[in-house]
Formats: sequence, structure tokens, C-alpha cells
Amino acid sequence: MASISVVIPLYNKAPHIAKTLESVLRQNSPPDEIIVVDDGSTDGGDQIVERLVVGGIKLIRQKNQGVSAARNAGVQEAKSEYVALLDADDYWYPNHLAVMRSLITEYPQAALLSTAYIVERGGAFYRPRSAYPEGWHGLADFFSAYSVGDSLISSTTACAKRANLLEIGGFPVGVHRCEDFICWIRLALKYPVAHAEKVTAVYFQDAVNRSTHRRDPNPAEFFVFLMELWRGNELTPEQIKGSKRLFDRLAFFTGADLRMQGDKEGLRAIQSLAFQARRHTTGLMLLALDAIPLFMLFMLRWARRLRHPQVSS
Repeated sequence: MASISVVIPLYNKAPHIAKTLESVLRQNSPPDEIIVVDDGSTDGGDQIVERLVVGGIKLIRQKNQGVSAARNAGVQEAKSEYVALLDADDYWYPNHLAVMRSLITEYPQAALLSTAYIVERGGAFYRPRSAYPEGWHGLADFFSAYSVGDSLISSTTACAKRANLLEIGGFPVGVHRCEDFICWIRLALKYPVAHAEKVTAVYFQDAVNRSTHRRDPNPAEFFVFLMELWRGNELTPEQIKGSKRLFDRLAFFTGADLRMQGDKEGLRAIQSLAFQARRHTTGLMLLALDAIPLFMLFMLRWARRLRHPQVSS
């Protein structure tokens, strides 16, 4: 049976961390170790974890350096062949690691593996759009699947071979938006990706201190990363096509989020990149976001949410 270390980065998630850890401790197929990396929390969340250390949970403390540095510290500390990631405000169903180990057994060549998740928002649960039908499992067409929906891999459903994570340099430190996407892409360019379209995790959207609620000093970093990939020779024609669809979709919805936060400078940075990348339709749509009244953007967000069917937990 594959050995799995669980790594949880923690920063000011005191209201959620106990439930998150409880979901790990209740796994039908227990992890080999649980590592929480406290990234300089100021709300007492680290003290909640400290009380659980006697139950086999390891706590690492560091000065605040960002979520990528916290994840990297946990990966460095891990002793298992695989590292399963979980954000400190989300939680797993009891079958999560059992499904992951089944995927590992079936697809040992995969360096990155994932399951499906649902979103908890306002006490209701919603299923994000996916490229695959319920119950599907296999080696994923990474770029095509990601261009359809965000649900292929998240920082709460990802499990990776530790050696391969270290080989690509882990998560990019200093990147504040889509830093996990960059890591997944780097892995997917070198190794197969396995996915099971089976819900095993919950993304808790109403959590405190969500990174999506904070102003990003450089929201365009991820899109610059994609453009640099296109200039190189690493991608196949199909990968280029899929990554450009991913660029278009994420640029538009990132732009909408920035507009609703009042960050017009960030929105215009992405507009400029879209035109530099010759994604002219996307650039024009971002220009429109800059011009339309704010209430229409909130209607857009509401309409986008309607695309995600409500489900039972």
C-alpha cells in the first residue's frame, strides 16, 4: 500500500482547522503522517493544532512567507513516497485517501493524482463543472480538462509523488494567484496525471481569510507563465490549444474578480497581457469588464454560479 503524508499549510484559519484535521483523522485508509505548517498565524490556529500533536500530528512553525513556502516546507519534511495536500479550511470525506491509494495502485506511472470535489457555500453544496462524467477514472488530458473546468485538480484534492514535486522545485514562492496551477502544469508537462471523478472533498468557499478575498500585488503572474510556455518548445500543438483556452477562461474570471474588488490596475494588467498574447477576443471582453457597471458584474457572478448544479452533501 502506498505511503502518503498529508501536508496542510495554515495561516489564520483558527475557525476551520479542527474540522479539517478531524476529516484527516477519520480516513478509512489512514495517512502515514500528518504535517501542519503554520505560516506565522496570529489568530491562535497553531495552538489548536498544538493540542493535537499528541495524536500524531506534526506541527512546523515558520515566519509568514506565503502558502507556497508553507507547502514546500511540508513536502521537504514528509517521509512518504506521496504527498496529499489539503487546505486548512477545507475537508475530506472519509474515503478520500482510500480512493487516492486505489488510483496510485492502478496508475503508478502518474506523478500527480486527484479526485473531484464539491463547493460548500451559504450552507448549500455545488458541483463544479468537469470534463469527465461521474465515476470516470483514468489518465487525464490535463490541458483540455482544465480548460473546461477548475475541478480536475485543486490544492485540496491533489496528491503527488514527493520526489517529482521536489524535482520541479515545488510550489513557486512569491506567486499569490494560481500558484498551485503552475505546479500542476510543471508536473503535467513531464509526467502522466491520473484523476478519479469521484467526490471525496469539500472546498469551503465561505471560509475566513480566503486568498481570493485579498488584493493580489501581481495578478498577472500566472498568465505570464503560460505565455512563456508558448514561447518555448515544451508544448505539443494540442497542449498549446488547451492552454490557450485555459488562459482565456481564467483571464476573464480573474478579471471579473479584480473588477469586483475595485482593482482596476490588476484588471488592466491582464487586459494588456491578453492583447500581447494575441487573445484579442479575451482582451476585448476584459475591456468590457472595465467599462460595465459593477452591479452587472455581480449578476455575472450569480449567473456563473447557476452553472454549477446544487447537490446534497
